[in-house]
Amino acid sequence: MSDKKKTSPVFKISAAVLLVTYCALCVFLYYKFMGWTEGAVYESDLPAHISLAVDDGLIYSLISFIIIGLSKAGTLELLPILLGLFAALSVFFTAELLIEVSDKKIDSNIAILLALLLNIVMPCYIRGLSDGRYMGMHASSIWHNSTYLMMKWMGLWTILVYLRIEKDIAGKLTTKSYLFFTCILTLTTAAKPNFFLAVTPAMLIFLIIDLITKRAPFGKLVFFATSVVPSFAVMVLQNNALFRAGAGGNGIMIAPGKAMSAHTGYLLVVSFLSIAFPLMMLLLHIKEIFKNRYLLFAWLCAGTGYMEYFLFSEKGSRNMDANFSWGYAFTIILIFGIALIMWINDLKSFKTCKSIVKKVYLAGCGTVLAYHTWCGLLFFVRLCMGVSYMMWG
Repeated sequence: MSDKKKTSPVFKISAAVLLVTYCALCVFLYYKFMGWTEGAVYESDLPAHISLAVDDGLIYSLISFIIIGLSKAGTLELLPILLGLFAALSVFFTAELLIEVSDKKIDSNIAILLALLLNIVMPCYIRGLSDGRYMGMHASSIWHNSTYLMMKWMGLWTILVYLRIEKDIAGKLTTKSYLFFTCILTLTTAAKPNFFLAVTPAMLIFLIIDLITKRAPFGKLVFFATSVVPSFAVMVLQNNALFRAGAGGNGIMIAPGKAMSAHTGYLLVVSFLSIAFPLMMLLLHIKEIFKNRYLLFAWLCAGTGYMEYFLFSEKGSRNMDANFSWGYAFTIILIFGIALIMWINDLKSFKTCKSIVKKVYLAGCGTVLAYHTWCGLLFFVRLCMGVSYMMWG
């Protein structure tokens, strides 16, 4: 990690202690999840994912191969530790993204603390608007789904690699960087195809912009575009596995709002409350959206993910499982990240700012971020205490 400025030992110790504590709690949580059989105590998708891989032989994600490998080796009890490592990697790559987006102006220890916050934040919950703190809301901080846990850290890494190439596509797009990006994009898609569906449309838009503005030679841009081909092939194979006879799904249908509104009667309100802080910061910096490529990319990803979740649903027994939500869930951490960096930058000029309205607005943004964080901490603590991730009411 970049470390431009030295920070006090307090930040270093705090970052280390909080990261270790968080990861230890995650490992504890995943052990509890793995032992779940029925009821609402430590309810999780993990036992189902293990059963699908080991008992049914349904392989549609990278985590399926890992589960089968651990099972055959008789070391399946190591899976919670691996998932805890995934949680740590999500924090690490979130911190790296923050450093990248801030143009390396954030110290690595502070970045870890901010990354922990971003991996905890949950929707601003108001009782009565949705069926629960998670059900009916939209969140990036998800602990109960093993395929998402794997996709999250790999997706953050993929985005980091992409942004570093895209920043200077004419100079940094080499054969080596192309092959590395292609591999990691393919593996992330293999972890969960929702990543590909939510993120690559934004990459395509950026590629078209680069073609129009001639940021790089035409041939080089076309060459870069082919990096998605292996990922697309993987997604087709996953689709065949998920929708084969007996797998529980009978295809995809266009059903606007069906899955998204299954647990709320206030779709627009909960959509806002789920990302209130990023939306408030976007409104403040809306004029910069076509100048700040990080801001534009993050919101293109989020917009694509949201529309896919809103428009599509599965047929068959999984029609209300909201499996198109995972891509949008991932993109939420991207818009929270860029919003956090912009808020911190705005605070640097807070004292010299002559606009009272802007000062009050920034304070309001901070208050909303604090409530996002409080809701996340409360959610995570309750998870560790055994409360179902559905957290009804």
